[in-house]
Amino acid sequence: MKYFERILPHICIILSGMLLVFFVIDRFNQKMGFMENEGTKFIIFVLSISSVITSILLIQFQRKE
Repeated sequence: MKYFERILPHICIILSGMLLVFFVIDRFNQKMGFMENEGTKFIIFVLSISSVITSILLIQFQRKE
């Protein structure tokens, strides 16, 4: 569980950075269609799940203090 708690914030940062890059690229070149891609939808799904889990773990950690 400790490994999971340590790696999850890093996953959120990496996925958020990827989505920001896709968003900027999509704004400059809309024909690339990054925000309409199935891979992007999967990244958004994984980011959402990992963010919820990170939030729950942070709330639990703060209650222990």
